[in-house]
Amino acid sequence: MEKTSRIQKKRKVRKGTQSCWECKRRKIRCTFAAPRNSTCDGCKSRQTKCIGQEYENEAMEAAAPSSQSVEGDDILHKISRLDNVRQNSELESTAKPESKRRKSGSSKIEANPEVNEAGIEGISRALISEWPSKSEFDALLTAPVGVSVLFHGLICRPYAGLFSKDLPSPREVLLSPHEGAHPVIVARKLLLLATFLQGIPMSTTSDFAAMGLDCRTIMSRVFNAAARLITNNDELITTLDGIECVMIESMYLNNAGNLRAAWLKNRRAMGLAQMIRLDSNEISWPIMRLDKATENRIDPKYMWFRLVVSDRYLSMMLGLPQGTAENSFACPSILNECTALERMERLEAVAVGLILQRNSTTKKRTDLASTYEIDTMIREAAALMPSQWWLPSLNLSAISRNGVEALEESVRLTAQFAHYHTLVQLHLPYILLQSTPELNYDYNKMVAANSSREVLQRFVAFCTSSPAPAYCRGIDFVAFIASTTLCLAHMEAVRPSGTNLTYTTFHSIKHQRLSDRGLLERVLEIMEEMASTNNDAVSRQISRILRPLLAIENNSRKGGHYNISICTNSASLESRYVNTVGEDVHGVYIQIPYLGTVQIEHRAEVSGQSDTDAQMDIIIAGSSFETSQPARAIHHSVARDRSVTPHLTPNDHITNQAVDADFEAMKVLQESSEIASQNDILTGFGLADSGDRYSLFPSLEVNLNDWTLQGVDIALFNSLIPGDFNID
Repeated sequence: MEKTSRIQKKRKVRKGTQSCWECKRRKIRCTFAAPRNSTCDGCKSRQTKCIGQEYENEAMEAAAPSSQSVEGDDILHKISRLDNVRQNSELESTAKPESKRRKSGSSKIEANPEVNEAGIEGISRALISEWPSKSEFDALLTAPVGVSVLFHGLICRPYAGLFSKDLPSPREVLLSPHEGAHPVIVARKLLLLATFLQGIPMSTTSDFAAMGLDCRTIMSRVFNAAARLITNNDELITTLDGIECVMIESMYLNNAGNLRAAWLKNRRAMGLAQMIRLDSNEISWPIMRLDKATENRIDPKYMWFRLVVSDRYLSMMLGLPQGTAENSFACPSILNECTALERMERLEAVAVGLILQRNSTTKKRTDLASTYEIDTMIREAAALMPSQWWLPSLNLSAISRNGVEALEESVRLTAQFAHYHTLVQLHLPYILLQSTPELNYDYNKMVAANSSREVLQRFVAFCTSSPAPAYCRGIDFVAFIASTTLCLAHMEAVRPSGTNLTYTTFHSIKHQRLSDRGLLERVLEIMEEMASTNNDAVSRQISRILRPLLAIENNSRKGGHYNISICTNSASLESRYVNTVGEDVHGVYIQIPYLGTVQIEHRAEVSGQSDTDAQMDIIIAGSSFETSQPARAIHHSVARDRSVTPHLTPNDHITNQAVDADFEAMKVLQESSEIASQNDILTGFGLADSGDRYSLFPSLEVNLNDWTLQGVDIALFNSLIPGDFNID
């Protein structure tokens, strides 16, 4: 009866009240790992009794000695708490984010340091529990992975101090976290371990499988634990150590080839850095660091520079806007303190920022004055390094080893890739533009072709070195852009010049065709081998595009005529099928989500057309966006400024069609993109090989985040085709 009377004495609480007495007193959020749990996460970590506010606190404490009463109260407490959870869910479903519960101050986690400490200890224990056992850890460290993998894209201190002494071994870097360590410190160890496991070659994983170790499972487990408990919690990562964890997470995603997610994570790290004024160098060390070793590992000014460099690299790859246009990291006072390599990196980071600004609008994209200015800046930055530093390495296998030599070689190779890729991106918009007596684009085309060749030579040497070192998967995308650019350059070289000259400077590239084609074929072999051996989706997708492109290049050399076009209605492609002639590939259709289909397809030679007519035409073809007007024939309406593409005139025998480029159509396109993003529309790529036509159409099999080429393809073709096809 006493129990019954106590049951009936329930307090009236506001609808939606969920916090227990302890969480309310400590002013923290009361959360449950599962709705059915009778004890909240906070009380569980504090090992205290979880009493809901619907009961009198004193009455419950008085009844605590009776085990029978406690058991009965637990059942009632569980039922009441489930009811509160249901009520709270109903409140949230009414789209009222600013609920009364927020006024209680439950979100102020900093209010009570004692509670923070108790909660932090629980998170730390949960993270440590994900660490492999000693036997597993010792076995994993036998993998042929160099310590340089743990530093890639994460060096936040001057090179001079790093290269002047011996580097720690992987075992020392990955030393298991100790009990009582701050969870951010533990999470950093887990993320580094995931990065190390990510670098294990696929050929080696079978050896670990024989020992009962699944490297990929362990890698995913430790990464997901750190991401779930630490890097997704803004209240724990507003320190240098926390920002470093987000940087490692971003680099892990970049290494995996998930560039879009890496871009988002790095942008988040930039926002956190700006919140603590890292960009203005106003640092307060007692607040900024969690561990004494952080001060020796991270220089705040270098960390900000590394964040900006990563953001601009990913933005350029994906065709997205940069996070900041400021270049305080390259002011004269800072450059004077840097080594030659650091100065080159910073100046080229400024150049990348200028390229992104130039590419932000269609009219500026092919502005020769700004392009030559950036080109000069890159050339002067490269001159800071000695001549032999630029030679392709003959000992790339050293990267797989440990020590300073491996790290220096890794940094050098990465800097060379970045340098030549920047040049490709700078001159890429000019590849398909035809020179005229007034404007000559031969220099731009030669630089784009030569830089692409430099990228591919290093890529082939890197991938064929023995043993093949672990590397960032972003290099595959760099190689994809370089391969496409070099292939299109040779296709462009067979098109007669728009000037009165029979031979121009750019036509000299024909003498390098055979060696370039051999290089491209070797890249294709590498991609197909990785796709077959490792079941790699990125390599498979790149090879599916590169193989027909090589066939088209070979056919164009024999006199084949091709159109490059964009169609916004994939359904119309079926009626425009091109028949096979011999073994030649006559068309490549690349379906890009939310943009349309980029088509490179064969066209019959027009009767009476002279040899001086263009062999490669540019078409912007499409149908209407729902309510917009039908496509109509115009003279390249997308490139409105004649100074940008003066060769596109009726005298060039180029047939041009375009979607009516009014604001309504662009609005529909933008809205479609936003709706697709919000509703998480499933898109992907599937290969439809129909004779000579290679079509890459979207399927409904994977999430947009699993889009194989991550938007690198849309950025590439957006630079190649005159006009602005941005969809953001």
